[in-house]
Formats: sequence, C-alpha cells, structure tokens
Amino acid sequence: MAGSNKKNMNQNDVIDSAKAFFASFGILFLVFLIALVGSAFFPPQHGGQASEGGGPTANIDPANVFAQNCSSCHGQNLEGISAPALAQVGNHLSADEIAKIIKEGRGGMPPGLLKKQPEIQAVAQWLSEHK
Repeated sequence: MAGSNKKNMNQNDVIDSAKAFFASFGILFLVFLIALVGSAFFPPQHGGQASEGGGPTANIDPANVFAQNCSSCHGQNLEGISAPALAQVGNHLSADEIAKIIKEGRGGMPPGLLKKQPEIQAVAQWLSEHK
C-alpha cells in the first residue's frame, strides 16, 4: 500500500504541474491575442517625420509615385502618351496648381488618382521643378 500511495502522489504532482503549465500558457496566449488584436485596430503612429527636417513628404519618392500612378498616360519620361507631356510643366504651373489638378482632375484626367496628401504634394513639387 505504501508503494501505491507514493505512485498516486507522483501522478497528482504531474497533474498539478500540467494544470499550472496550461494555466500559465493560457494566460500568455490570451495576452498575445490581446496585443495582436490591439495592434490591428490601433497601428503604431510614427510622428517623427516632421522633426527630420523634410516634413511629411521627406520619405516619399515622387518619381516612383509618378511611375506607378501617372506614367501610363503621361509617359515614363514625361513625354506624354495619351495625356499632356509634363517635361516642362514647371514653366506653366506652380506646385500648388499642379497639386490642385492632381487632386481635382482636369480635362480627361479624373480626380483622385492620388489620394494621400503628402504624395500629392511631393509629386506636385517634383513636377514643378521640371522646366
């Protein structure tokens, strides 16, 4: 009988250890899920752009944005395909005027092809420098 009692104590110890492990694991898993769901609903905000000296458009490559969104009509080299050439658009329009056209559209160009204001400003500034 003494041997069977010792065996029962060991089984009880194993069961208690397993319960403690799964309880700890469950709590950690729950914390992980809360963090995961929280990061999906509340993504981190990176506000350090303005202090870098370049403003919100500092990290935007306007040539790349143009190539992805505008070059199919205006051409890779701004030569114009089915839309006006922009190679010397800076001689005719300011950055603000270009930004307004990008935002509101004009002629056959529909409004809202670029939606993010920093991208609009970066592309408009870049195009205004083409003279």
